[in-house]
Amino acid sequence: MNNFMKTPEIHRHRGYFHIAWQSALAAGLFLGLPAGLLFWLILLRDVSPSASVELYVTVLQANALNKIITLLACSLMWSFALGRMSGYRAWWWIATATVVGIIAGWFSPLSNLDGWFGDVLPMHNLYAVSMAGLVFSVTVCAGLAYGLILRSGKAALTMALTTGIISVLALLLTIVLFDLFGIRVGGTVHLAMSKVTAVSLMISAIAGGMVLGVGFSWFVRKINRQDRPGTL
Repeated sequence: MNNFMKTPEIHRHRGYFHIAWQSALAAGLFLGLPAGLLFWLILLRDVSPSASVELYVTVLQANALNKIITLLACSLMWSFALGRMSGYRAWWWIATATVVGIIAGWFSPLSNLDGWFGDVLPMHNLYAVSMAGLVFSVTVCAGLAYGLILRSGKAALTMALTTGIISVLALLLTIVLFDLFGIRVGGTVHLAMSKVTAVSLMISAIAGGMVLGVGFSWFVRKINRQDRPGTL
């Protein structure tokens, strides 16, 4: 597999700032947007009703599996972009790790925290806890899977924890900011849940994607240097 990590010269000299903004943009478009697609469409339907938007909303609302499939399909584009940015040429391994991470995280116990605390927390707090659990679970599982394809336990733990923590902090900060403006799930503001969820998932994906893109690229370069001592 090391042959798949031979980083071309252009990638070895690409700065991490460049990788950071590119991975943030790619994560927002290919992970954050599809993750919150249903809620963006609900907001769009409210502003500009149309038969096509209504159809997409109906399809996504019909089955949770439809939302997962949409996210998994778009994650392939994120994986390809990350492969290009990091110099890891076997982007299909990244895609496999991403898919495995999303599925494992989606069905992990942490993604069902609303079922654990549903009787003890008010709705807006329960929403924040459940969203944080889901995001942390998915990002940690994805980070671990990325470390596995690099065959590095250190990479797995580092990417899992940093991506998970940053993603959750970004998510919770966004929820708190909405709350400061009187927009909270379970409140009186029209379509509050759609607004908070769509934006918070996007911000979380951007922050987590930036960290994951830089971290993955750093470990790819580190492994390449170990394989080729004396290179910069």
